[in-house]
Formats: sequence, C-alpha cells, structure tokens
Amino acid sequence: MIRYAFAVLAMTSVITSEASDLSLGPAAIQKLVAEQLFNQQGRWYLVDNGPCYAFFDRPKTLLTDGRLVLNARLSARIGIQIGDSCAGTDMASNVTMSARPVGKGSSLTLDDIRFDHVDDNTSRDAINLIQQMAPQALPKAFSFDLLALVKDRSINALGIPVSVTQFRITQTETKREAVRITYDMSLAVP
Repeated sequence: MIRYAFAVLAMTSVITSEASDLSLGPAAIQKLVAEQLFNQQGRWYLVDNGPCYAFFDRPKTLLTDGRLVLNARLSARIGIQIGDSCAGTDMASNVTMSARPVGKGSSLTLDDIRFDHVDDNTSRDAINLIQQMAPQALPKAFSFDLLALVKDRSINALGIPVSVTQFRITQTETKREAVRITYDMSLAVP
C-alpha cells in the first residue's frame, strides 16, 4: 500500500522523457500534408478570388533521402474579375514540389519549399506571377505543430490521466521509409 501511494505521489509532478523517436511513415506524411495544406475540400488555394482562382489538388507525397516530394495538380483561372466572371486563361498542369523536413521547437517544418517541375511554361509563368503578387500564398516554409496534435489527447496509466505538456524536437532525419523525429517530451499527472 505504501509503495502504491509513493508511486502515485511521484506521478503527481511533471515527468520528463529522455530522447525518444517517432517515425512518420509515408501514409502518415500523406495524411498530415493532405489535412493541413489541402484543407479546403481537398484543395490548397493560392488564389481564391471568386471566379479567378488557382489551387493545387490531388496531392501525392513520397519521401526521398533528405526531402519530402509533393506531386499535385494545379488548376487555375488567372485574369481580371469582371462582374461575376474572370476574363483570363484556364490552365491545368501537373506540378512537383519538394521540401526539407526539419524540427523546430515542437513543430515539424517543411523548409526550403521549391518547385522541381511544372508540366508547361504557361503554368510555370502563372506560379511565378502568383509568387510575386502574393508571396504568402506559396510560403518558403510550412509548419505542423506536433504538440498541438498530442496535447489534448490524454494517456491513461493505471487509470490516472497523463497529459503531454511539452514536445521538443531535437533531431529530424528523412529517409525513403520515414521521417524519423527524435524528441524530448514532458508529461503531467494531476
């Protein structure tokens, strides 16, 4: 009985875990990118100005040594809005982008986002124009806060709720089979 009381008393403080590993495989990366970037009915809008628009859809991710590759389709109607229509050009093109996954604090950041391939020159020109006119539409980096994903989820240990209070990434390595994240985390027990 005394041993159990001591264990419960010890658990009422903050518990810190020494470096642990989390491997995010291709399916998890695909889901994370689709849910976070393509979050408007499966689309990632660069321009959403009524009849004039540009968006990516049909995301497919794959991992290479050091980078995450994203294949998507660009659909756009670029031009000048006149009333309820857009006087401009329709375009559709396959696009390949890539980024370097790095850990920063509690976030997995896709850094150094770049376009590796665009199927046609007209679409490439449209992307360049969007980057000049609305640089925030195509950021150079995008972050996924991993602490936010686990913070509100409680873990039950012997019927006692345990919650994550800190998640700090110490190292990130990207291979074809997974993004391996080494992290420290703190847990709290009421």
